[in-house]
Amino acid sequence: MTERLFAFRWDVDHRVCATDGLPKIRAVCRDFGVPNTFFVNMGRSTNLVEWIGSGMARSKAKLADREAVHLIKKTGWPRFVIETALSRPVGLSFVPLLQSLQAEGHELGLHGGMDHVIWSRRFHELPDRVLEADVEESYRHFVRHFGKPAGFSSPGFYSDERVMALLDNLGFLYNGDAIGGEPHRATVAGRPVRHWTIPVTLSGPRTIPFLEFHGARGTPESEMLQQLHQHLDANESVVLYGHPCYEGVRDKILRQVFATVLERGFRFVTLQTLAERLRVVALER
Repeated sequence: MTERLFAFRWDVDHRVCATDGLPKIRAVCRDFGVPNTFFVNMGRSTNLVEWIGSGMARSKAKLADREAVHLIKKTGWPRFVIETALSRPVGLSFVPLLQSLQAEGHELGLHGGMDHVIWSRRFHELPDRVLEADVEESYRHFVRHFGKPAGFSSPGFYSDERVMALLDNLGFLYNGDAIGGEPHRATVAGRPVRHWTIPVTLSGPRTIPFLEFHGARGTPESEMLQQLHQHLDANESVVLYGHPCYEGVRDKILRQVFATVLERGFRFVTLQTLAERLRVVALER
């Protein structure tokens, strides 16, 4: 019988993720005795120019989105204003907290470069050398504090061949830059890269996390859990993702999700474990 594996990956992209979400997620994981994967934004999470300057139209669209929970709702206006004005880094501000997660058996991966908003909003405009320098700076900070990361995820799932080539050059084992489909190797100039792409298997529309989408829409809890049941029953390997500043602070529903996963016979693993298994299988072929 094939072992059933489940991974929950978190994008720690804002400071409120660390202050409000991580302590509650830690507690849930401790109680269930399970590991999770956390992709850490080493740089800043907000950018004043992008919110009120050239990116104003995009900001208004995000505030009007009814299928997702916008950042201001997650942080509250006072903290949003403070963080946007100060532009303090995320990962670099919470090194001891993140190291304690590692010590408890959780995986830390790298989440983009040094400016989350620029990557999310203007990724395709970034010159190659700017993108490369941005990732390499973030990578150096990560390695200095947490060691060499196995995994990488791009803010907003914005990625391309430039990122795939960079990850290969830096020796990453996998990336999480896909939603739907099976694990695979991306291609650069028509040739497969060495590392794996491990997709999120269940989400809302676009790139909205599954739990956040149903929270924004006000889906009854029983209906949301039924959809999760159906997905678990139909798959041997499942990956969910979320943000500690939303799903993480709703620890009651998170506990229900974890309990459901275990009741369905799944074992919690990190994405690194999934990637290592993929590598072993590929070598055996």
